[in-house]
Amino acid sequence: MKDRGTSPPSSGKLVRSSPAAAVRLALPLLILLAALAACGDPDNPDRSTAAVMAYAQDGVTADEERRAALREEARQDSVAEWEARFGDRVPAPDSIRALYLNAWALASRDRVREFLQIARDTEINAFVLDIKESDSYLTHSGTEIALAKEIGADGRPASNWLPELVDSLKANDIYTIARIVVFKDEMLATKRPDLAIQTREGGVFRDRSGAPWVNPYNRTVWDYHIDIAREALEMGFSELQWDYVRFPDVPTRLYETMVFPGADGVSRAEIIRDFVEYSQRELAEYQVPITADVFGLVTHVTNDLGIGQQWEMLSAVADVLLPMVYPSHYYAGSYGISHPNAEPYRILRISMEEARLRNGAMRERGQEPARIVPWLQAFSAPWVDDIRYGATHLREQIQATYDAGLTDWVLWHPGSRYAPYMAAFRGADGSPSELERQGWTATVWDPPAGRLSPMVAQNERERREANERLDRLTEGLAPAGSQRSPLRNATPLP
Repeated sequence: MKDRGTSPPSSGKLVRSSPAAAVRLALPLLILLAALAACGDPDNPDRSTAAVMAYAQDGVTADEERRAALREEARQDSVAEWEARFGDRVPAPDSIRALYLNAWALASRDRVREFLQIARDTEINAFVLDIKESDSYLTHSGTEIALAKEIGADGRPASNWLPELVDSLKANDIYTIARIVVFKDEMLATKRPDLAIQTREGGVFRDRSGAPWVNPYNRTVWDYHIDIAREALEMGFSELQWDYVRFPDVPTRLYETMVFPGADGVSRAEIIRDFVEYSQRELAEYQVPITADVFGLVTHVTNDLGIGQQWEMLSAVADVLLPMVYPSHYYAGSYGISHPNAEPYRILRISMEEARLRNGAMRERGQEPARIVPWLQAFSAPWVDDIRYGATHLREQIQATYDAGLTDWVLWHPGSRYAPYMAAFRGADGSPSELERQGWTATVWDPPAGRLSPMVAQNERERREANERLDRLTEGLAPAGSQRSPLRNATPLP
């Protein structure tokens, strides 16, 4: 499922016959051997047997060669079909630097031309495009999905030219990411209350804003969104991004009123993981990364925040995780920082540091973690304070991402307005940004180990204990003068 990239199908997997199949293939040969042995040369039975074996071996070899040729022909047909459908898709750049384009922005040809000019002039090389937003509407026209038509999700398309736009972006070598909001779907929950989260009293649950959510345990909900993803990927998108792939963020008292038909004891974190894993299987033919947006605090907490997003569980099944590490969304005192929105470098640096370390611990356990691509704040948050975010705040976040050992990022502005941040972008050739040319330098700060996620500390304890056990088991095997076993992990986490 993971690490598929955008390449065509492989040369095929090793296929092993079952014992029953082997018997079926061997039975005619055994009958032939028995018959010929019975009527062979009585003076030289070995010669008769040898002749039969030589004949049989020639037949088996020829048959194997024929089947191998047929398999190779089928593989070539598969590769040719894949190339015809997806061969012109833009491959993932070494480092993704993306802008989010909402439905109305991507529907405006003038605005798309502006975005394309930004990409030509700067380091921007990817766009995240809305396919389905949290208002439940599909952003494009022409859907063939029956359920979307039944509930009216096709009734307000922002764009009538999305396939044409994707082709244009591909022609300009822009990496395209299809964003699909999943479980926050008011229209589906309203028109199909059987698919919604229920209440103990028997009605449809509504969050603090009065909006219903669909039930993450319902497979009809899953398949509806898989169908939406298929339509987008058929247009030629290079990557799929699930957003709102979670439960509602509500107080515990509200959770106690909620009922999830079909849960059957499966936890929230397990079902969110299972959905992402299911989407990997169902969309495997498209050979694209399957990614998921997560709350920023998911990099820090050890649990699932009550919304079903637990870092290690999702990192094990997604190709990319995108933490929404907007400084304005952290509560006062997070990581010991009294005013997070005023400290964009520190918030990004510490959150990405712990995400990277948690992924590193997964690798040590033999798991393949997701790539980390943070969402950066390219907007002001007047509900928090009067700080007007601009190019300096953005460049601080970008530099913090790099200082944490990561190379990718995506910018979020709800209205897709990026003019105030242009001075933060480096040139398309990698040349310094306008800010850097003016002498700007980033904050210099290393996150204190004590402020990192408790999971980082737990991983370090487990590593230390494992090393101590190895030392005890291999005592006396180390070279003379050695202070510890040569099998020990020599590079502990900072």
